[in-house]
Amino acid sequence: MYLLGSLVLASCIFCVHANKVPDEIKNLVGGIREKCHRETGVDIEHVERTVEGYFHESEVLGCYFSCILNSFDLLDHDGHIDFEKMVVRLKGADSFREHGMEMVEACRGTTGKNPCDSAFNVFQCFQKTNPSKYFVI
Repeated sequence: MYLLGSLVLASCIFCVHANKVPDEIKNLVGGIREKCHRETGVDIEHVERTVEGYFHESEVLGCYFSCILNSFDLLDHDGHIDFEKMVVRLKGADSFREHGMEMVEACRGTTGKNPCDSAFNVFQCFQKTNPSKYFVI
């Protein structure tokens, strides 16, 4: 589960191949995308467009990101993101560590008014920090 959590964290914030989710990660986290899509009703096109830097201003998109973070116990009910846990998980993901650490450090203080808003803001920060490595599941 630790390795899976590392891969999911990495998949949430960056990739080594031009914003494409590697197949091995897709296979591991595919159920999470479906679960969070079902729970939030987000328009998947809005999720996918975040790779281009377009973040549709909607609580639903933020709640999708919140669901992803919640799936790996990285966000609490007050909207505080556990960046320390992200750092620990990145240490186990050798191929993702450098870019992930850059994004985590740049976005460490990112918050919001609720969990959905915090998640939206942190994903937006990740994308702005390293747009060529950012992707979402």
